[in-house]
Amino acid sequence: MKRVKDWSIRQKLFSTYVLLIVLPIGIINFVSYTLFMSSFENRIVNSFKDLNQQIISNSDTFLKNMLKISEKPYYDQQLVDILAKDYSTMEYGMFERSQDYRYVNDTFFKDLFMFNNDIDSLVIYPQTGNYVYRRGYEVIFNYDYSPENEAWYKRILNRGGAPVVIGLHMEKQVSSPVKNVVSIGRVIVDSNSYRKLGVFVINLKSDALSSLYKGLKFSSDVEQVIVDENDTVLFSTKKSEIGNSFDSVLMRYDPKLSATAQGTEGGNGDYYIVSDSSSISGWKFYSIIHKRSLFSEANQIRRLALYTLIPLTVTAFIAAYMLSRRISTPILSLSRKMQRVELGEFDVTAVSDSQDEIGRLGRAFNKMTREIKTLIGQIKDEEHKKRNAELNALQNQINPHFMYNTLTMIKWMSQAQRADNITEVLDALIRILTFSTRNTEEYVTIEEEMTFIRYYMQLLQLRYYHAFEFECRISDEVLSYRTLKFIVQPFVENSVFHGFIEETRHYKLTIDVERVDNAILFTIRDDGVGMQKERMQQLLHHVEEGSEKINSIGISNVFKRIQMHFGTDYGVEIRSEWKSGTTVLIRVPVIASELKQME
Repeated sequence: MKRVKDWSIRQKLFSTYVLLIVLPIGIINFVSYTLFMSSFENRIVNSFKDLNQQIISNSDTFLKNMLKISEKPYYDQQLVDILAKDYSTMEYGMFERSQDYRYVNDTFFKDLFMFNNDIDSLVIYPQTGNYVYRRGYEVIFNYDYSPENEAWYKRILNRGGAPVVIGLHMEKQVSSPVKNVVSIGRVIVDSNSYRKLGVFVINLKSDALSSLYKGLKFSSDVEQVIVDENDTVLFSTKKSEIGNSFDSVLMRYDPKLSATAQGTEGGNGDYYIVSDSSSISGWKFYSIIHKRSLFSEANQIRRLALYTLIPLTVTAFIAAYMLSRRISTPILSLSRKMQRVELGEFDVTAVSDSQDEIGRLGRAFNKMTREIKTLIGQIKDEEHKKRNAELNALQNQINPHFMYNTLTMIKWMSQAQRADNITEVLDALIRILTFSTRNTEEYVTIEEEMTFIRYYMQLLQLRYYHAFEFECRISDEVLSYRTLKFIVQPFVENSVFHGFIEETRHYKLTIDVERVDNAILFTIRDDGVGMQKERMQQLLHHVEEGSEKINSIGISNVFKRIQMHFGTDYGVEIRSEWKSGTTVLIRVPVIASELKQME
């Protein structure tokens, strides 16, 4: 994976635009929606908390009224006296009890029914005797029923004279068949002797609690539930839930929830459960809010934001792409043209029709390529003239020097003896002079170059009386290839004149010419005296600096000509050790004979 700094300018611009356009749009939409939903949900939850508090307030008012009614026996002395009687000790006990029953049922109970329509039935269980005072809307009474083993009855007795709110339980005394009721119970105590006289129970109608929600409108997506002290559903907007355990209600929403685990707020991702409890009754009031439907408007807003964000994002991507392309395309085009200039193509022209910085850069590039092309032309002309001058200088150096030595050799031979080989010497000399002066072309075939070397070596062998051997091995495939003129002769001359200096030794000089990959390799080896390290470094220094000291001008000329024509991948390498000879490696490219002469 490329590093950011290695990205193309188009990638950098595109990424920048995306970060500056798409990312802020996404963040703004996300933050706005999150804040809106958070605020909306908080308002919903708070509104249901307020609703619960209002219902609790209504419930407490309702229960306080019922608790106040439960105090009525204390204000009716006749009733207290009736409950204190022991009919078993009276002579006309049955008649007395009948009169008292009429008072309790027709006077005391009747007055309470008249002033409160929420009462379903009233029951007084005296502490003495096996009879019960009761009145209700039902006309069937269960005379065999006794509440002594009921949990709610024991709760009333355990509280002394304090009132007790009893949650949903089965009413078996008055109703037939039995039904669920909510009750208020209190022990009637004699204020003088503090003796328990009986238990007063007010049973409320089953729809009494529904009146707490009268006037309130509920959505089908909200369920209101009242749960008693035993976690039994007293009231629910879903009537089928009344009488069930609240745990079973919660199971419909989340199997992991239970009534005992519920706090003030709970629920999973699909709903809220808002709850509160009454300090008077101890009942819990729940609002179960279904998010999916209740937040439908918020979900519509979310979808609208999403549908808006997607086109904006796509538009932003397209705009970022088009703008980055608009800026980067001229730069990339200019970059490609620069690469072509690097490869030596100076006829390229950059489009510069705009007036911005890129347009000015293109015009500057065009001006630069024109100037470079002009300068290169000038340099080529100067280098061509320089090469011709150096070649002529080399030829002028070879011709007078060689002519002088050769003529001297002929003079010695003619004076010393009747030399039959004078014709051979003159023939070789004529061929060499013909090769050197016939034209000024820089390129010849390898066969022509090596023919010239053979004649040159023939003259040197005659001059030194065959004091050394010469062998030339040329691969047939390279004979027709072309090469620079006079690149071998300076090194051959250097080997003979400076390597073969001991007259008592017999030396050997070999030249190998072969093709190695895409290059022609000339290998010149001699077994002469070689060069010491200091001399070798001195020679290389003269060659690199272009010195014209003894024998360095020809070698330096070959170095420079090869590199000027073929580049730094080609050239000359000299290896020499003292007393072990010298090896020269000349490396030039393969040039087919049918190609035009290189400029």
